[in-house]
Amino acid sequence: MKNKQKLYSIALASATLIFLFSVLILSVASAEQVTRIGNGSDPAVYGNRVVWTDSGVIHVYDLTSKTDTTVSSSAASHPAIYDNKLVWHDESSGVPRLTVYDIPSGARSYITKDIDNRSVPAIYGNRIVWSAKYNESNHDSNVYIRDISTSTQTQIGDGSRPDIYDTKVVYHSDSEDPEVDMNIRMYDINTKKKITVNSSGDPEDPHIWGTKIIWADWYNLMGYIAMYDTSTGKTIDVTHEADVDANGNQYGASTGTHIAIQGDKIVYNKISTDPEGSAGVYVYNITSGKSTLLYNYPPGTYTTPDVYGDIVVWGFDTNYGYSTNNIGTYLCNLETQSETRITSPENDTENKGLHIPSTPSFEIYSGIASLFAVLLYKKK
Repeated sequence: MKNKQKLYSIALASATLIFLFSVLILSVASAEQVTRIGNGSDPAVYGNRVVWTDSGVIHVYDLTSKTDTTVSSSAASHPAIYDNKLVWHDESSGVPRLTVYDIPSGARSYITKDIDNRSVPAIYGNRIVWSAKYNESNHDSNVYIRDISTSTQTQIGDGSRPDIYDTKVVYHSDSEDPEVDMNIRMYDINTKKKITVNSSGDPEDPHIWGTKIIWADWYNLMGYIAMYDTSTGKTIDVTHEADVDANGNQYGASTGTHIAIQGDKIVYNKISTDPEGSAGVYVYNITSGKSTLLYNYPPGTYTTPDVYGDIVVWGFDTNYGYSTNNIGTYLCNLETQSETRITSPENDTENKGLHIPSTPSFEIYSGIASLFAVLLYKKK
């Protein structure tokens, strides 16, 4: 009987060793999936292209051919892409403007009217939206739309940081709705009518795709994400607002620093580690209502994720929070769950600031160690 118990203990110990080594191998494999090949920031993705800026120069990366092409540019920031069109904030002439670039032909044009240093463009089809000319009296800028196929430009509202999908434009406003101080507004290009989407909390940075509008509510701490469905008129919380769990631990209000939406996916940066989860880059599936951690970073790291289909890209906003010496543009394919650096192969000798995917946590190792202790005890 003692021999059987001994053999059983040995078998369990062997299985545990195999599990431990498997976890370690998987961790190494996961780390090897991240390849350092350069620097970049402000990434955006559409179709099979990723765009970003590197020291003011625009890069266009083709996911099919895996080639990186630079666009002749300087002092460029905040690139946006739709199909074959790029648009970015451009201060290369010393005066703020928006540059519109056709990828196949290389032709470019400029939007110079009603642009300032806060103008961040968004594009859908032939329409570009942005805000400019901040007004101290109403604490709002003007929201503009330009049809680049007809070169017609119109002011459509008072607000900031607009986004566009098809014939709908959303933006934050402090002054348009007399009933509330801060709200998210939606403008219909066809009917020229506006509605207030949200009128509570401190809603900022709205984004729209299809019938879904998301925003970050900054009423507490670093904000949380809410979503409004124009087809149902209902609003839900995507992430948690500030709260305290049963043990008195504070959590929530840590997901509003950078958000994006496309299709049935929302991507966001989580700024802190708390009972809600680790700090890092997340994707939220609208259909299932579940969030998944794609890549964890130290608390205080400001990542800037964007999404299209199964492709998630992100960089770092070095103006805030935790900073790294070497900053890359990352890509994660949700279909394969693999991560790869996709910028130019420069300055990769020290990996300063590079955060490799985490190895198994202390809790896993301590749990395995405890299991070994029990097995050894039983063998005596």
